Amino acid sequence: MLPTPDEDETRQSRGASQRPRRSKWRKRLRSWHRDVGFLIFGLTVAYAISGLAVNHRHHWDYNEATARSRHAVGLPADLIADLEPGRRAVLQQSPTAISDAEATRLVAALGARLEHPTPPRNFFWRGPTRLLVFYGEGDSEFVEYSPTSGIAELVRRRERPVLRDLNYLHLNEAHGGWTWAADAYALLLLFLAVSGALIVKGRRGLGGRGGILLSVGVAVPLLGILLLRYL
Repeated sequence: MLPTPDEDETRQSRGASQRPRRSKWRKRLRSWHRDVGFLIFGLTVAYAISGLAVNHRHHWDYNEATARSRHAVGLPADLIADLEPGRRAVLQQSPTAISDAEATRLVAALGARLEHPTPPRNFFWRGPTRLLVFYGEGDSEFVEYSPTSGIAELVRRRERPVLRDLNYLHLNEAHGGWTWAADAYALLLLFLAVSGALIVKGRRGLGGRGGILLSVGVAVPLLGILLLRYL
């Protein structure tokens, strides 16, 4: 039975009224997707740069840069001033036979020979042939001296500018309030992922190319877990 003109007009009006409603939520979602993308742009760049650095932690120190320089400073018998002739002869024959008092004088002599501007903070022996002298906070600056070879290696560690700060945020070393900020950022990233899959319709959306790309994107972490962790 064919529809009457009034019924046909009613169906057309219903279809016309539903189409704007269907497209309205997608338009609103597109606006939210755009605004959130602008909002988290800075954090995304920061986390991406830090993520690249931390991801290669087995290749380098992502927080600190280390500079090493070797210096031929001489043997203990040559460095320690005012030694008795007998003790000087002993140290010439056995450079590791250093007393505690002589070790203190040796450390002072090393600092003078290397022209270090500040006195050492601490020193200790790591075995009979390695003397470690610490100048900076922690192990940021120290000297490793070999009494048998007369070689001193000066090691300086400095924080990498900018990158150290980005890693501080990315690795959540601050804890406290930043934990909640990082959680909010993660939720916004999740929103971008979901909204990005929904805002496009038709052959470029989930029913076409978009669905294929989404499947590939989901398969990558699943295959990574399966192949690298369980096989």
